[in-house]
Amino acid sequence: MREKGMSTESDQDFKMDSPDEIFENFQKLSSTLRSTSYEPSPILSDKIRSYLKDELPEEIESGVEELQEKKPNLIQSPLLESARNYLEKNEWNFEVLSDHSTIALGFEGVNGEWHCMIQTRELEEQMIFYSSLSENISSNRIETMMRFITMANYRLVVGNFELDVTDGELNYKTALDLESVTLNNDMIRNIIHTNLATFDRHLPGVQIILNGGSTEEAMDAIEMNQSSGTHSIS
Repeated sequence: MREKGMSTESDQDFKMDSPDEIFENFQKLSSTLRSTSYEPSPILSDKIRSYLKDELPEEIESGVEELQEKKPNLIQSPLLESARNYLEKNEWNFEVLSDHSTIALGFEGVNGEWHCMIQTRELEEQMIFYSSLSENISSNRIETMMRFITMANYRLVVGNFELDVTDGELNYKTALDLESVTLNNDMIRNIIHTNLATFDRHLPGVQIILNGGSTEEAMDAIEMNQSSGTHSIS
């Protein structure tokens, strides 16, 4: 992470390779050295030429295999670990998918049950919490749902609904940008509880659209749900 105030036009485009990309580059190097089209420079000694063609590729491949086996322990995920610690402390049931920097869990609110997910982007120092509708929106309801979430998003202060129009996946997303910020449990709690309360409050409207209702009927249901105070998540 570069220091504040030191950014230049050239270093803004800098991108660190992921571990998988590093492994792939080493494997490409090994293949190049083994290729019949590769010949070390004739100015090198016979011993060095032999090393480059025979021994070095084997050493690279052996090292890559060892690193691949240790990769889960080598890739540090402090944000994911912080989220896991928070959930454990608060006695949530969840599953950690370390290879995908993801924690999967479920939640039952006042108005229904749904899937949730915490994703972290460790290099970018970002944490995202998703609530996802358990069923995908059918193709004949996509356009109506798009209009509904556009109207809903206009009123939201934190987070947003998002709809994948190719498969009908509906999510509500809240996120933290943690560059130069120390993450604490209150911050994790806020993105989770704000998300859950908002998703639960909008579920009656979502259900109306799933059942063939209009966006106006769906928005009226949200207003009624909000005025009754049933959207509180403890």
